[in-house]
Amino acid sequence: MKKSILQEIQKYLAGNPEKSDLEYYVPSLWFDGEEKSYPIKTNYNQFVLGKISEILLSADNKTDYSNSVSRENSLKTGGGGDWTYTSSIYNIFPRLTTAYDHDNDGNVGNNEEDTTLTADGKIRETGTLIKVLAMLPYIKSLGSSVLYFLPLTKIGKDGNRGDLGSPYAIKNQYELDENLADPLLPFTVEEQFKAVIEAAHILGIRVVMEFVLRTSSLDGDWVKDNPEWFYWIDRSRAEEYHSPEFPWNELAEIKKIPDGGGFHYAPNREYRSLFKKPPTKEQVFIENGKFVAKTDEGELIIPGAFADWPPDDIQPAWSDVTYLRMYNYPYEAENNDYNYIAYNTIRHYDPELAKDENINRPLWDKLCGVISYYQTFGIDGVMMDMGHAVPKKLMQEIIAKARKYDPDFAFMEENFEIEWNSRNAGYNATLGFEWRVTGQLEGGIKAVIKKSSENLGLPFFGTPENHNTPRAMQRGGELHSRQMYVINSFLPNCIPFIHSGFELYEDYPVNTGLNFTQEETNFYSHQRLGLFFKNAYHWDREYTMLSFIKKINELRQKYSYEVANGNEYSIYIHHPENIYGKVLAFERFDPWKQYRSVLVIANTNYWHSEKFYLKINGTYNNEYKEYITENTYHFVDHWISADLEPGQCMILELDKYL
Repeated sequence: MKKSILQEIQKYLAGNPEKSDLEYYVPSLWFDGEEKSYPIKTNYNQFVLGKISEILLSADNKTDYSNSVSRENSLKTGGGGDWTYTSSIYNIFPRLTTAYDHDNDGNVGNNEEDTTLTADGKIRETGTLIKVLAMLPYIKSLGSSVLYFLPLTKIGKDGNRGDLGSPYAIKNQYELDENLADPLLPFTVEEQFKAVIEAAHILGIRVVMEFVLRTSSLDGDWVKDNPEWFYWIDRSRAEEYHSPEFPWNELAEIKKIPDGGGFHYAPNREYRSLFKKPPTKEQVFIENGKFVAKTDEGELIIPGAFADWPPDDIQPAWSDVTYLRMYNYPYEAENNDYNYIAYNTIRHYDPELAKDENINRPLWDKLCGVISYYQTFGIDGVMMDMGHAVPKKLMQEIIAKARKYDPDFAFMEENFEIEWNSRNAGYNATLGFEWRVTGQLEGGIKAVIKKSSENLGLPFFGTPENHNTPRAMQRGGELHSRQMYVINSFLPNCIPFIHSGFELYEDYPVNTGLNFTQEETNFYSHQRLGLFFKNAYHWDREYTMLSFIKKINELRQKYSYEVANGNEYSIYIHHPENIYGKVLAFERFDPWKQYRSVLVIANTNYWHSEKFYLKINGTYNNEYKEYITENTYHFVDHWISADLEPGQCMILELDKYL
């Protein structure tokens, strides 16, 4: 290996055992990945040093693991970044995912001055990057080839919810959250992040970061020197601020805009009058942790953001983030209609505003540099939060700059639909629609299978949950969780995706952003959700999904040529005969070798057994092994019949003679 921060940390731990040789409990899953988990008493030095040494055994001395995998190996997959098609993702929120009661006192963090630390101030019990590093062998054992981080950047304080704040309230795009550093090591948070990337690359795991480029925390580091990058309102009228309202006839036209029709309408004059010309940096000061500007128009403050679509969304303004001013419209223009926050200034930009001469160029240049900066750490790709709402020209500049440095750099998009426009814009994968569709349970799984068989522009994340949705366990329980993992592992255009905690059967959501009922939203709004509060997963469980996930991944790997990629020509959807229509089935195959296929059958009824009959030409009277139960099933004159338990799935390899 070339110069390695990972080796430096290893050397430090080996040479300074007295500084970190203290009692330290970790879940047994982080040690051996067995099904049952319980606290293991070890010591910090032994645990971290042991994991680093284990990982370094797989290193090649000729490889520079601080580079992205593609850049180091001079790769370019498809149009660039299309390695996503054959990947499998583990999604991690480090602060929550790796939180644990390391001193075994019954609390996660119990320090009066810093709630993330133990009472004696020595150990950080909320998640850290070093604990993510130690978990990498565990993550690899799940079959994951991509580690996808929710935002890691520095968090603002103004208006923050909870005791730790949201990772989406970004104070500085160019700085990592210092609370992700492990205080037992004399290495910066940036150095510890570099060590994670090196370790992941050694194990063959790519690293993806999520970025939010159109918002900032209210106390963002850019406010003081660049107040013109932000919107400002009259402080004396702050209580009047809310998302703009439009009459029904204007709303009807506005809602046609995404499809290329409609007409742009500005908010009413009363709403627009709240907003004032941005102050100069000399007029801006901090008052009780909040930026305030004293101008000729009175005192000004930065307003919070709100849900930007649809324009009649009823959510109240958010307390911890604001939108950046992507365009500057001339203030001397009569009726300056664009110095405000609304759908036509922050998402579906009015063409009159979105002209080259109005581009807020210094801000765009700053944003263009964010991903390039983290590419120097060796990341392999990014997930763009609401990337389709960033000005198209800005995204083009960002993608071009990143791909100039690394032609195989992947861009993933948070879009709730799967669109060819995303592919044409340069994206390699999309968050897609699955969690939205399968959350409905009734008919949802069938819709996902059908969609995956269409001519899609790019693959979607195969997951029934993410950090903004209800957990799969909350929606459909253990049977739903297991069944969705099977189906997602064998569909074309689908990237198997584990939102951390899924494998533990976690049923407590991280946030209530999407797909919750009003009753659920009302309930969880009073809970200590992990996106904002100090929290931890239930790592000490007697029963998890680990062995099941590993078994499915072994099958996916065994039949990778048939299932780990593919398109509409590599799947055939069957319609088994059964009384209630709850049994679904599909075959996956190499289009050039259709005589060999993988058959997946699923009973989507989670309450009752279902008997089915299915004819597959070419099977004759052969018998085939079913891989989940390891039972043998016989075909009779090309027909198979069986009774499926509630939620049961079957996976069979078929060798047909057509």
